[in-house]
Amino acid sequence: MELTRKELYDLVWSEPMTTLCKRFGITDNGLRKHCKSMNIPTPPIGYWAKLQNGKTVDKIQLPDDYTGKKNNVYLQEVERSEDEATKIVVDLAPPVNKQKELEQELLSKKIDCFVVPEVLYAKEALIIDTKEKFRLSKEKSFDNNYLKKSPYKCVIEETLDVFVSEKLIDRALSIFSTVIKALRYREHNIKVNKEGTYALVNGEEFRINITERKRQDRNSSNQYDNKNNVFSGELRFNISYTSYGGWRRETSNIRTYQDTEHTRLEDKIVSIIAFMEIKADEIKKERIEAEQRRIQQEEDDRKRRKLEEIRRAELKELEENRKAELAEFQSLFKMADRLYKANIIRDYILKYEDYLKENNIEDENALKKIAWAKEKADWLDPFISKEDKYLDHYDKDEISKPERSKPETSWGNQIRQEVSGNRYNFWEKPWWMKRR
Repeated sequence: MELTRKELYDLVWSEPMTTLCKRFGITDNGLRKHCKSMNIPTPPIGYWAKLQNGKTVDKIQLPDDYTGKKNNVYLQEVERSEDEATKIVVDLAPPVNKQKELEQELLSKKIDCFVVPEVLYAKEALIIDTKEKFRLSKEKSFDNNYLKKSPYKCVIEETLDVFVSEKLIDRALSIFSTVIKALRYREHNIKVNKEGTYALVNGEEFRINITERKRQDRNSSNQYDNKNNVFSGELRFNISYTSYGGWRRETSNIRTYQDTEHTRLEDKIVSIIAFMEIKADEIKKERIEAEQRRIQQEEDDRKRRKLEEIRRAELKELEENRKAELAEFQSLFKMADRLYKANIIRDYILKYEDYLKENNIEDENALKKIAWAKEKADWLDPFISKEDKYLDHYDKDEISKPERSKPETSWGNQIRQEVSGNRYNFWEKPWWMKRR
């Protein structure tokens, strides 16, 4: 679009500069440079705000004393897509914390099952058996002051994973009993076998145990000796699980809830249950995604192997065709070479016959030799391939090759070669016939 000086002046005083910049795809500084180069005044700061509020504003008139060379400006309107025209809405709300939401939901329904009792009331078979097993292990030690007699009898072989001191066994079992009760309230379950204790949450397994942190014995003479560490009185609830994130294989993870300076493990039962439920959903989703990746990877590998097999088959076929082509060409060249050599023999025989006629040499032995040579040419010719009683024993290509010159090894061999070279040969020295 070509605008005159007056048209550009009317334009910048009819719309804000920011609107014009978006309309023509130009920066505010670039539009102001065009106006400045043609001595066009622009609205001052606050002009459009005052105009919008109904206040009186002064419009600067276009100067008539402009003497510059630039009288026109070219501006191109740009088309805005629907996406660009749509306003971008920014959500300033904080991200949702699933852990906190689920904890609030659990606390709003039934709080009693998440409260750890101050005194252990062993009604759960697993709790009873774990306590009995702990007592029996203590009876075998030298200093046993814990439960000399117990009314409970062990019903099952496997017990809960609890690794604490004698002082905290009741507290640890109370926490475990509450966790089991909370899991069953949420329609989950618990499993105990030789490998360990597992919480079954939404079809996923979490290995759980309670341990007591150990610290260095302050009375120890060697501060670096960790073999004689003592129990610190701080309990830990450990949750081990397997994740399937990324392209890697299964990875093991551990989440620990523990006593701190201001909190106790008993106050974190809701957090433990909420964590396992949320993590179970995440693990299930990760497993499905991992399975989809595995299937896709196997499909890609199958396609790749198929392409490799096709490529190997093509290369094998190409190599076989090459060998067949080479063998065919070698056979062609061998037969052509035989024909070429047979024709050389025939040409030589004709020359020999012409030589005998020109010199009026009539020798019966010579005629026999020439007839013999014609038979040998027919024997070598691939189109005739006449049988030969003596030469059929040899390879036609090998015996038709020219002999290699043997190196002179000694003075005696040189003399013998010279003597043998002077012997008469019908085919090598036809001029001897003329002498005779």
